[in-house]
Amino acid sequence: MNNKMKYMRFKGILIIAAFFVIFGANSQKVLTKSQAIAMALEKNFNIKIANNNIDIAQANATKENLGFNPTLNASAGANYNLDNSKAIFQDGREVQLNFAGSNNANMGLSLNYVIFDGFNRQFNLQRNLETLSATQLNARFALENVVLQLFNAYYEIARVEVDTESLEDVLSISKERLERAKVSYDYGVSTLLDISNAEVDVNTDSIALLNQKQLLANARHNLNFIINSDILDDFNVETEVIFSPQFGKQELLDGLKTSNVNLLLAASDIRLSEIDQQLVSTSRLPTVSVNSDYGFNRSQNNSASFLDKANSNGLTGGLSVNWAVFDGGRRRVQEQNAKINRLNQKLNYDLAYQQIVRDFENAWTTYQNRLTIWKALEQNVITSKLNFERSEEKYRLRQISNIDFRQAQSNYIIALTSRNRAKYDAKLSEIQVYSTSGKIQEAIY
Repeated sequence: MNNKMKYMRFKGILIIAAFFVIFGANSQKVLTKSQAIAMALEKNFNIKIANNNIDIAQANATKENLGFNPTLNASAGANYNLDNSKAIFQDGREVQLNFAGSNNANMGLSLNYVIFDGFNRQFNLQRNLETLSATQLNARFALENVVLQLFNAYYEIARVEVDTESLEDVLSISKERLERAKVSYDYGVSTLLDISNAEVDVNTDSIALLNQKQLLANARHNLNFIINSDILDDFNVETEVIFSPQFGKQELLDGLKTSNVNLLLAASDIRLSEIDQQLVSTSRLPTVSVNSDYGFNRSQNNSASFLDKANSNGLTGGLSVNWAVFDGGRRRVQEQNAKINRLNQKLNYDLAYQQIVRDFENAWTTYQNRLTIWKALEQNVITSKLNFERSEEKYRLRQISNIDFRQAQSNYIIALTSRNRAKYDAKLSEIQVYSTSGKIQEAIY
């Protein structure tokens, strides 16, 4: 499968996914992952620029652009003269002319065709076709980067949304506690200190929620920038995370050379350097071309001229050969540099492969580590929730202090937010593994 087919297949998968639109049960619209992808494909500036570059490369990779066809030029001209002249003939006659008119008109057609140019056109066509392939790879690279940016922004909104809901619950509990403290004080059960502590906690939770809403607004702005949209700030996103089925590490590693876009670009650079080396060698061969010209000329002379009128036309043809037998050694230097450049591109490929293998290993290790942390934090949430529920019951029975209750509440919130961050971090790490292996289109979002 060539690079164009791979790029279009990847883009097609994302477009098809955009048809699975999901709306939330509440009145607030949910921007689904598939909707976000569709909007990015349509509006993202980097993707638009990449697609325009493909159009340019396609136009360049044509025979018409590289001189395979003959050229035909047309020319025409006319002039008119007013002359003052005095003519003396052999028989003694004299003619004095003032502002005597004369004119001339001409036209011509010139046809030129290069029969052979040392295979320069053929190699240039190969080079432009390879450049087109590289441009399509760059478009795929831009697309994959946009997808990564999109889901980093999307899952950040999801995380902040979930944390915001948790803080809203915390604030609700703190307000309820404040009301209970006031009622208890009226019945002489609690003290003013209990009310003051409850008020401080309500203020603290209110400020935390306000800051969280600001984070949510910023996260939405970041996503709007990526998808180039003017969506209002009151949309929600899908907060559910679905992890892809466990994939084989070795299988992904084995597919790096045929899937990773950076490696494919490095391989394309090698092929371009090979073509450049062949292009330099074409200067050792001659250039053979044929040409043909047709011309027509008409002139009207003044009365002082021997001829009154003259018309002429004619067809000429020719064959020309141009051969640079010796260019002072410049060609030898160019061939040597092209050979070295080809070697450098091969070294760059090996370097890129080692770097990508390193990046894959790091992404894989990070993913496995975050999965383990997320699962451990899931248990922390269960434990912290049980502890908070027991503390809440004991607080109502006045068996623990405000400080102990608040500590249990804080521990539970910390466990929730830590678990949420770990979950979304693990998902983003999974997408990064797929991206590094060149199979981001196979990830489950």
